[in-house]
Amino acid sequence: MRWGGALAVAAVAGIVATSAYASARPVTAHDRALLARPATAEERIAEGVAERLTGHPSVSVRCGSMGVSSPNVLGVTPMLNGHAFDYFLMRPAECTYLTWFHDAPARWDPRTCVPADCRYTVDITWALQTVAHESYHLLGYTNEAQVDCYGMQSIWFVATRLGASLPEAQALAQLFAQRIYPLRRIETPAYWSPECRNGGAYDLRPGSSAWPS
Repeated sequence: MRWGGALAVAAVAGIVATSAYASARPVTAHDRALLARPATAEERIAEGVAERLTGHPSVSVRCGSMGVSSPNVLGVTPMLNGHAFDYFLMRPAECTYLTWFHDAPARWDPRTCVPADCRYTVDITWALQTVAHESYHLLGYTNEAQVDCYGMQSIWFVATRLGASLPEAQALAQLFAQRIYPLRRIETPAYWSPECRNGGAYDLRPGSSAWPS
């Protein structure tokens, strides 16, 4: 598989420190304010994917302040006593990346993108992963290593729902699995597990040899 030069550099340069995570807190007044306004076109894109992935008919996604101080946090799913509230929050940039991808999926294909576009493909892959990751929190999963592994295995699904061909969607999943996920072990170990592998305990499709899609 060929990776664009700019993409290969970006994938190993430290971007991987960013992490989606679930915040063990109830709904806040700020959350209520975000949820009270209509979803933007970008947010509706994320909502449609999350609804299909979770099977929940009325997922809400809002992009804005998440009430956390770390700039590396891409998404937050408020939870209380292991219970999620059918919404999650993302950084505004993640909504932008999802929209870029939705508007022209093939442009960001890691196998064929031109260097000027490849420099954003890692960011777009993170946005796809963030939607998937937070969706599994909505389903009640709280173990971050398990959720991140499930999210990685669902990148292809999110990508195809946003218009990518299956080969491109699988290439994006491979990008995360091969270039980004191994660095989780060092940079964000709570999001890494040795069971996140083909045939491991967190393999969503143990009957398939394809990994991670």
